Amino acid sequence: MDKNEILEKSRQENRGGDEREAQITAKAWRLGAAVGIMICGIAMTVFGLVFDAPLKTMADNMMMYFGMIATVYTYKSVKLKARLDMAFASVFWAFFIFFTVISVMSFIG
Repeated sequence: MDKNEILEKSRQENRGGDEREAQITAKAWRLGAAVGIMICGIAMTVFGLVFDAPLKTMADNMMMYFGMIATVYTYKSVKLKARLDMAFASVFWAFFIFFTVISVMSFIG
């Protein structure tokens, strides 16, 4: 293999960008999703309180959102043994439990 063949092979392997860039992009999307979910939760809660929306509907939606994102971060933290992901998972599970309690309490009365 000569120099040009090696360079061409390297270009084809790195066509989508280098590994570091891919990791940074993936981390940015995860962080963006986490922040987006938190903003969504805060906005929905404030909106519901200001416009007197039924608390049950608000809590049900937020329970679903936080349950999904908590599951993703839990799975990832278990597979990759990542402490930051476990911290995110813990926060999201706490929000999930909080909104679940609100939802159950709204059923009770």
